[in-house]
Amino acid sequence: MKQIEVVAAIIRKGDLIFATQRGYGEWQGWWEFPGGKMEAGETREEALQREIREELSAEISVDDFLCTVEHNYPKFRLRMHCFLCSLRSDRLSLNEHEAARWLGRDEMDSVKWLPADLKVLDELKKRHQSVSPDLQQYIEENILPRYDAFDKAHRQAHARMVIRQSMDLAEHLEVNIDMVYAIAAYHDTGLCEGREHHHEVSARIIRADQHLHRWFSGEQIQVMADAVEDHRASAGHEPRTIYGRIVAEADRHIDPQDIIERTVQFGLDHYPELSREEHFERMKQHLHEKYGRNGYLKLWFAESDNARQLERLQGMMDDEGLLHELFERFYYTDNN
Repeated sequence: MKQIEVVAAIIRKGDLIFATQRGYGEWQGWWEFPGGKMEAGETREEALQREIREELSAEISVDDFLCTVEHNYPKFRLRMHCFLCSLRSDRLSLNEHEAARWLGRDEMDSVKWLPADLKVLDELKKRHQSVSPDLQQYIEENILPRYDAFDKAHRQAHARMVIRQSMDLAEHLEVNIDMVYAIAAYHDTGLCEGREHHHEVSARIIRADQHLHRWFSGEQIQVMADAVEDHRASAGHEPRTIYGRIVAEADRHIDPQDIIERTVQFGLDHYPELSREEHFERMKQHLHEKYGRNGYLKLWFAESDNARQLERLQGMMDDEGLLHELFERFYYTDNN
């Protein structure tokens, strides 16, 4: 069966999600998230921004990866990479779609979704289930924007990835989901005072945030601070609680190419004086110290996807030619 790979934008405005009604083809009249096919040489994010520009005459920020869904339609197999996005302005035009709506959480089932998009909707519902809406609003407005001031490898996309991974890990555990969510959101806020002691500073920020007493007891806040303090990969001890293990594992989300790119980005941001070959050697050294077979990184959940991806990353690290090829790609992309 023919496979089609596309990207889709889940555009958010507060608690509202933007949905479009297809205006052509055999699925005309059904509802979907806007997006389309990637072109040669494009990243998923670049393809998504181009598609939204073409379909809606709009500029978006690609905030966070949500999920990849697959669905067998009668004539093809669809693989759809979905991202949470926000508008850079309020201007929207329907260049291809029949209609569009901003849907609240209680309105999501009021339109006839395409089958693949229904799976995306399930992921959205799972992501937000049980998290207190006012806590989420406070963190979205007051905590996550702090990451915009950090280096490229630790901006909002990273924080949102750790939130998503933490929520996924917590799904089948007996834990307080609000605590899991807040811990992930605060885990790297201490980077405001530098990298060396950021885990300790993040813990201090949690303890000092009086707003958190609206949702948590003093004992819960202390557990959260301990978890944030324990999340660092180079910590010399095992996390003290299940909450620490969750955020530590989520922060170690292992996507081999993403890790290599983030390592290159960090080097460019913090060591601009290095030559290209010196950046390559710094990248290799960091990868082996942290992710090598004798590296300091620890995983806390057996049979996790992280364990499988770490093995894959180590195989890539063993291939000097492949590693240099990936370095060259990210070095020139992020250095321009």
